[in-house]
Amino acid sequence: MKNLFYILVLSLLFLSACDNVEDAVFDENPEQRLSSVLSDYKAKLIEGDGKWIAYYFGNAISMKFNEDNTVEFESTYNDGDDDNTISYRISASQIPELTFESYSVFHAIYEANRDEAEYEFLFDQVSDDRIDFISKTDSGSEKTRLSFFKSSDGDLEEAKEMMAEYSKLSFFKKLIIEGSEYEAQVIGFSDKIVLRIPLDDGRYQIIENDYEISKNGLLFPKGLEVDGLIVESFDFDKENSGFTSEVDGKKITIVVGEVLESEAGVFNGYMSVNLRNVKQTSYAIKEMVPSLVEGVPLLNEIQIYSEFGYVLCYAPGTPGSNWGGFSDFTFAEKEDAPEQLQVTWGYLTFGPWWRDVYNTDGAKMLLALITDPNGVYISKYGLNSYILISNTDPSMYILVE
Repeated sequence: MKNLFYILVLSLLFLSACDNVEDAVFDENPEQRLSSVLSDYKAKLIEGDGKWIAYYFGNAISMKFNEDNTVEFESTYNDGDDDNTISYRISASQIPELTFESYSVFHAIYEANRDEAEYEFLFDQVSDDRIDFISKTDSGSEKTRLSFFKSSDGDLEEAKEMMAEYSKLSFFKKLIIEGSEYEAQVIGFSDKIVLRIPLDDGRYQIIENDYEISKNGLLFPKGLEVDGLIVESFDFDKENSGFTSEVDGKKITIVVGEVLESEAGVFNGYMSVNLRNVKQTSYAIKEMVPSLVEGVPLLNEIQIYSEFGYVLCYAPGTPGSNWGGFSDFTFAEKEDAPEQLQVTWGYLTFGPWWRDVYNTDGAKMLLALITDPNGVYISKYGLNSYILISNTDPSMYILVE
């Protein structure tokens, strides 16, 4: 009986202690708990020197977060012209969010990409050296994702060097898995990387993936699925001019390969349609379209007419004409390379504002590619789309359809 009494007393003391712990936890109301979370997030941003780096829409963005709710930007975007020091806010309506309150590089990217980018982000995951965000405004399940990585001096310059290395890579790349027969063609456009996987019936599976270039190599914000493996990043292998990753003990490599033999019938397939529009560019000429937009603000399409011999900018509403550009092109099959394209230009122009086109770097990039004296390699991409690749510099190519 005495032992039972002691057990009862100890049990009551234990329950009382638990009640005290629970009371302490709930001493704070929901507003106080939220305020504490927001304070913790700010403390994480300004921790140490407050420096972070992000890779967004093909750009590296360095940030220094300060205690006074200002953030200093330095980026590769637009030669740094939009790198301002602005205010930031950490707040919450339902989920904690980071908002850049005044105009800077994130707003500039947002405007340049026709509202597809973002400058308000929801906190997703936080660790010592990385903060993951998702878009506040994206609808649906596929949210835009952005990661901040803890950075140090020199990271931005290293990112610039990596971008320069990547821009040199040839169109002809492939992905292989060590110890496996898996192989896919890798096509890098300015804003996405595509895996072109051969199927047993002779067709190809096309898988498009968003990517960013980091100081170390390539990042895939949503993960790149490769034969059942999910790859988040590749490190640059400078010695072999490629990229490597390891997942579940398997080495995955992107390497530059040999020029592929031209597909039978690809020239006639390309020439079967008079008008084709430029839809994508390689990373090496990623400034082609933005440059043309500077000269022709209402630019809607870049058009190539293989039968009529025109290369035009279509800009409806532009004073004088909806079209401007160049004429007197001849599109023919390359004499010493069947299935390849040889384009010559008679140096005639079209429309009252052709000079606005010609004076841009973008026009020079486009003309250099399609009138390459060594010819243009044609690769079939989709049902009625093709990639035109410079033979002289195969890092320069465009997707047309």
